[in-house]
Amino acid sequence: MTDIIFYFGSVVIIFAFIGLVTVKFKNEDNIDLNEHKWIILLYIILLVVSIITWRVIYLLLISSTQEMINYNLNIQRAING
Repeated sequence: MTDIIFYFGSVVIIFAFIGLVTVKFKNEDNIDLNEHKWIILLYIILLVVSIITWRVIYLLLISSTQEMINYNLNIQRAING
């Protein structure tokens, strides 16, 4: 269930990069891949890196939330004896 947040964020990132590419090449009728191959490659690399970064941030958030839950449970056990 919690992976839905990750997938939704990834879709948002993908649509943002598609928007960037369409803005970049909006004025050109034909995109010459030989001329723009480095720009397209850079966009693909940035897309992959941003999705990996989003996954790492998401996993850090989940682990810190789990640690807080465990900490609260330990405090409750100590209080209740």
